[in-house]
Amino acid sequence: MEGDRVSVDWLLTGGEIVSFDPATPASSALAVTAGRVVALGSDDELAPLAGPGTRRTRLGGAAVLPGFCDTHMHLEKVSHELSMLALGDARDIADVCERVRERAADAAPGAWIRCLGDAGGWHESNLAEGRLPTRAELDAAAGDHPVFLYRRPDHGALNTAAATALAGLLADAGDGEWQPDTGHLYGPRVRLVNDALYRPGVHEREQQLDLLARASRRLLEMGVTTVVDPGLPAGFDAAWQLYRAAADRDVLAQRVLLMNRFDWRGEFDAELNRVLHSTALPGDGDDRLRAWALKLVLDGEFTGAWLRPAEEPGSDRNARYSPGELRTVLRLCAERGWPACVHAMGGGAIAAVTAAVRELRAEGAAFTPGQVSIAHAFLITERDLDACAELGIGISVQPALAYTYVREMRAVWGPLAEQAVPFGTMARHGARFAGGSDTHPCDPLTGAAIAVTRKAWDGSSLGEHEALTPHQALSLYTREAGHHIGLRDVGVLAPGAVADFVVWPENPLGCAPEGWPSLRPALVAVGGRPVWMDHD
Repeated sequence: MEGDRVSVDWLLTGGEIVSFDPATPASSALAVTAGRVVALGSDDELAPLAGPGTRRTRLGGAAVLPGFCDTHMHLEKVSHELSMLALGDARDIADVCERVRERAADAAPGAWIRCLGDAGGWHESNLAEGRLPTRAELDAAAGDHPVFLYRRPDHGALNTAAATALAGLLADAGDGEWQPDTGHLYGPRVRLVNDALYRPGVHEREQQLDLLARASRRLLEMGVTTVVDPGLPAGFDAAWQLYRAAADRDVLAQRVLLMNRFDWRGEFDAELNRVLHSTALPGDGDDRLRAWALKLVLDGEFTGAWLRPAEEPGSDRNARYSPGELRTVLRLCAERGWPACVHAMGGGAIAAVTAAVRELRAEGAAFTPGQVSIAHAFLITERDLDACAELGIGISVQPALAYTYVREMRAVWGPLAEQAVPFGTMARHGARFAGGSDTHPCDPLTGAAIAVTRKAWDGSSLGEHEALTPHQALSLYTREAGHHIGLRDVGVLAPGAVADFVVWPENPLGCAPEGWPSLRPALVAVGGRPVWMDHD
């Protein structure tokens, strides 16, 4: 009976609904009930679904896209980094120290002052003096505030307060790593210090939650509604507890999938035991926070990439796990139905993953499509793509990595760098691959724009012949992202999909990709609930 009809919770009309679902045609209206999309169509078609209790939103021609899913964001790190000093445009020591001084003046007593070490342009070679600030210069600027200025990948500067706080990590550092007089730090010790500052104990829990709440709001302004966090080394339990507390307090709006990352510096059997006795195992959790894949970092970044023998003879020295250890983890995941994500930058590492999956399948191991995935795949070839397609191995890419680290990549790889991140080849080959950030800039619209323009931070080309179309680029963070994480109801707007969506006053697909980073949403919803609105 008509009188028994149940009305929808929310009806949005008069817009441009971009579904990213090939089976769902373009529409002007969207209906939501119980946190899910129930219908798309014209305004007239969906009007009968509304009732007295229906929330109504007139879009006025605005576009509605699925919420973005970042398949590789270190959320806990990002929550710190979004509040750090940005020094990419600093050009002398005085400028750097003035920014430190200004931050210290506004900071709470004893608060750390740090900079975003992964910013393109932040390098001593871009400073007039050709060096980082000294300990004395930072002391004069910051007083009692501890200061750590990290410059990726292997240089940093500390003031006296920071050196005192980090004395335990610096105690056994050699002269080539730590220079107390200048406060300069070099080599692998830099990353150890940087990673330590993200761990609980350095920052109180309430401060961590506040940083996470601020980061969540910033990410909503970028249209991000789902985050896949690859984790910090051996840091799963602490991150899980932090995210659980944030979700329970409703200060973390995004859905989070957290990986359990092995620490390659630890003893393998001990790390495997830690993983198996973690607070949560893959699949545990709910729709706000879920344990996802086991994560192995098989090779390094640029300097430590495991290249193919033809590219660099003897490059297997960069393998961080033996073939047996890699197979042990993949076999465990096959037996338990757990996802596995393997960091593989170089061609040697990529080939090792495909070989391991092939060998395990020959032994009878069963993997579902996408259960094993490769993160980064910088030097993937068409032969690798064929193997991934045959074996059902997923791929996630991070356009901002090449954008930000283009000079480091070229300095280390030389001509080989021109073959990196071949997105166009991947698309033409029919590969399905998802997008993420892993560094800064971390907003998906910037990442997608990089995939289209193929421009690095310094204006140099990353190879225009490997460009994606605008729709392909945005798909990396919508439909392809949902496919990658095995949640086909994420990243699309179709009946039955989760109602995670973003209202954009200007449709990104209707403007030049160069302008995407400046776009700002009007409204963001997660699970059919408005979680952010632009009151301007």
